[in-house]
Amino acid sequence: MASCQKAREWRTTIAEQEYLISTDLNNISHDFVNNAYGSDDMYWAKAMPAAILRNILSNSLVMGVYAVQPPFPPSKSAEEPSSPDTPSPTLEDPSFYFSNEFQGNGAGAEKLEQVGFARFVTDHVTVYYLTDVYVAPEYRGKGLGKWLIKCCREILDSKPHLMRAMLMASPGEGKEFYEKNLGMRDIQEEIAEGHVLPMTRNRNN
Repeated sequence: MASCQKAREWRTTIAEQEYLISTDLNNISHDFVNNAYGSDDMYWAKAMPAAILRNILSNSLVMGVYAVQPPFPPSKSAEEPSSPDTPSPTLEDPSFYFSNEFQGNGAGAEKLEQVGFARFVTDHVTVYYLTDVYVAPEYRGKGLGKWLIKCCREILDSKPHLMRAMLMASPGEGKEFYEKNLGMRDIQEEIAEGHVLPMTRNRNN
């Protein structure tokens, strides 16, 4: 069953480009997510059939990252085109405001181009498993990944009954990144203390 949690959002501007992070599933591009799953960058995942992907996303906390395009002015009527030489774009092409690349509600609404996402598997109260973090290659090196994880941390810090947050990180830089930016701790330390014994089963078992 899909969560009824209230959507949250964060905004920042980098090099004069505004970006939005939102937990609103209505903004998520399923094609973008599935293309990411099918890429070499997300070696732990794979592209999914549309119905399966829809089920995955609706049962997760997904934080979409978007480049915000400024709203276009409302189109003028056919009797009052924008100018004699440049009629309103909506009169020339009704699909102008509704391309697959951008999300929005027509004239006057922001256009959102998805450029990344993070996904938690969670009960929204006690357990959060950060399973996916992705930023499109052309948007890397701008600090979006670090900002995304900072927003993930705000989610975790806002949960008074949180029992455990988990993720699988690559050794070295990945481990250090999540320790610093998400406050994670190497579970080997808890194993050494005798507090936990991790167990797992993957799809190959």
